[in-house]
Amino acid sequence: MTTFLSKPANLSTLSKELNDKLSSVPDYPLDYNIFLFKGIKDSRKDFEKELIDLRLDIFQSIPEEYGRLVFKGVEEGPNGEKLLIHTTTSKLQDRLLELLILERHRRDIEILNKMLDTKPGNDAKIKLVQLEDPLKYEIKSPIFNSFQANADSYKESFKKFNILQNIEYDFENKLDDDGDIRDDNDLIDMFCNDDILGFNKIFEGKDKEDKDKIIDELFNDSRIGQVIIPLASRALLLGQEKEE
Repeated sequence: MTTFLSKPANLSTLSKELNDKLSSVPDYPLDYNIFLFKGIKDSRKDFEKELIDLRLDIFQSIPEEYGRLVFKGVEEGPNGEKLLIHTTTSKLQDRLLELLILERHRRDIEILNKMLDTKPGNDAKIKLVQLEDPLKYEIKSPIFNSFQANADSYKESFKKFNILQNIEYDFENKLDDDGDIRDDNDLIDMFCNDDILGFNKIFEGKDKEDKDKIIDELFNDSRIGQVIIPLASRALLLGQEKEE
């Protein structure tokens, strides 16, 4: 079945309303989520054996009638090795990552053009060209690069989110017209919640010490990081954590 995920990500497919919403996302949560999503995606291969073992353990530990509801997604390769089929949840987040990078690229071009405007006698403009592969774009944002410089300290977080995105129900694995996410507009609408759009307002009238404290609190309760967690994982993994 062909879905919107099989087509190249392009901001031109978004409605005007969603384009406007995305363009109003403050730089800090935009760059943080690009960093977070990219780190999760790039490290997924590092934890593949653990992700395979986890899925198989889940199937062995839950009643058979529940097991039929969960997406197994482990196949046998040509040499007998186990192959992991990534969840639709992780694919949706990877798509959202591409859309956010395209928005960062758009902002970078705007900044460069504003810099050119300040040069006397310069009428040149840099044209915004669609990126063929957003994941190859070199992000120059100081905010993004400040996170990237400390990527090693996020390794356990990347692993945790890969584990949480690894278990989903069969119905979550299917993209259809009855689901919550049917296209890129739905992805951006989900991302642009009140916490993201209102990020800058939280800091109005605050000094630096208060701002740093607020940022720590926002990160700790995951209001800024918009990682997509499947319902199955919430029930089978996060539910288990609460019981323990």
